[in-house]
Amino acid sequence: MKLYGVALIAWILLQSSAWTTDAAVRTFTLDLARPTAAKYSSFLDQIRNNMRDPRLKYCSTEIAVIKAPSVADKFLRINFQGPRGTVSLGLARVNLYVVAYFAVDNRNVNRAYYFRTEINSAELRTVFPEVTVANQRPLEYTEDYQSIEKNAKITTGDKSRKELGLGIDLLISTIDKVNKKVRVVKDEARFLLIGIQMSAEAVRFRYIQNLVTRNFPKKFNSDNTVIQYQTSWGKISEAIHSDCKNGKFNKDYNFGFGNVRLVKDFHMGLLMHLGPPKSFFEANSTGVAPAGVH
Repeated sequence: MKLYGVALIAWILLQSSAWTTDAAVRTFTLDLARPTAAKYSSFLDQIRNNMRDPRLKYCSTEIAVIKAPSVADKFLRINFQGPRGTVSLGLARVNLYVVAYFAVDNRNVNRAYYFRTEINSAELRTVFPEVTVANQRPLEYTEDYQSIEKNAKITTGDKSRKELGLGIDLLISTIDKVNKKVRVVKDEARFLLIGIQMSAEAVRFRYIQNLVTRNFPKKFNSDNTVIQYQTSWGKISEAIHSDCKNGKFNKDYNFGFGNVRLVKDFHMGLLMHLGPPKSFFEANSTGVAPAGVH
């Protein structure tokens, strides 16, 4: 037990040594004025590579795992650079959840809209420094999909984001609805639904990335598998972290799209940070420290 505790402390110290103290917010830009499938894939890979801890591997796979959280490095910015202007998302680095967005209004004023439970005014200034405090505005709804969907006023099918579809052309059209326009909550919410899925969700899931590139740049219908992936990120990450060895699960897992035994069949792009890999604890139950921990 003592060896386990000492090894865990060593792990924490090792991880903390990699935490950045640079308060600058990292920005990633997707060129939608001249979009290509290669540019889109590169954009997603850049985010994964920036988010990942290169020393952290779950189930001995090469799937990127988010770095340990840092107080000094909490957010990142995504610019959707469209043919008629740029609209941006602010995301939390710990989980890639949306915290805010930036757009220019119909009077050419820079505006930032944010979820007050996820980011405060001072932090927002670091993400969108071109927006003054006077032009920041908290959103009237919350950051979860259900709340955003309700405000998107989707009337078809099951009234979820699935009904809107996905694709580069659709992303461009939703950006145009909020760029240099009078704010309309329905258009704003639809932009958030598409923007989040085309960025954060596609970073997490290569399955979604592959759908976008396969149909590039056209809009395509989403499906229940896409939604099941999005609602299962934490569970999939946990299974890969805790019940897996050398790329294979100890049992079949079914998260709504069939039984899966091999990790590669989940087509993951980024995993949640869940601490040391299981192999670390197994090694230290016998008093043997894994490579890199002294």
